[in-house]
Amino acid sequence: DRKPFHSKCLRCQMIGCGGDLTARSLRRYEGYVICEKCYDDLLHEKVYGPGEGQESLDERRRREEEERLARERAEKSRKERRCMECDKKTFPDDSEELAPGFFYHRGCMKCRECGRAPDEDTPLMMAPREAENVFGPEILDPYCKYCYAKIYRTSALAIQEIVTIAPDMCVGL
Repeated sequence: DRKPFHSKCLRCQMIGCGGDLTARSLRRYEGYVICEKCYDDLLHEKVYGPGEGQESLDERRRREEEERLARERAEKSRKERRCMECDKKTFPDDSEELAPGFFYHRGCMKCRECGRAPDEDTPLMMAPREAENVFGPEILDPYCKYCYAKIYRTSALAIQEIVTIAPDMCVGL
């Protein structure tokens, strides 16, 4: 109990820690001298599985599988000129191409968020499905200018101005 130690030799005896101990951080547990952090880790209630707001392994697999199937379906639709909404074959007289390789029947064209159909005042524009991961897999959905501005926190008019001013530099938009 009162065994003398060199201050440089006094280290936490937990496997993987080895942190320096001071008079304040010194704790004893089952005959071992450990630091306060390791002591707290031992005595706190352990929570296994995903933390708050995180996805479990099954949820992650399910999400990745859904994304893979969506990418395959989108690729198949592009190759066979199918409607991205209803997955039926499109023809030049009954469909429009909203983005290169993305065809929609005129009746299927609507905003992904609010369901608004396009008109002169509210055109549809294609944008990535996940606003947080715009550089992720290319799964594009149609949005009206109001929902686009709400999701991406920018005006579609500002983007249109950029494309009008410098069209050569904005090929990827």
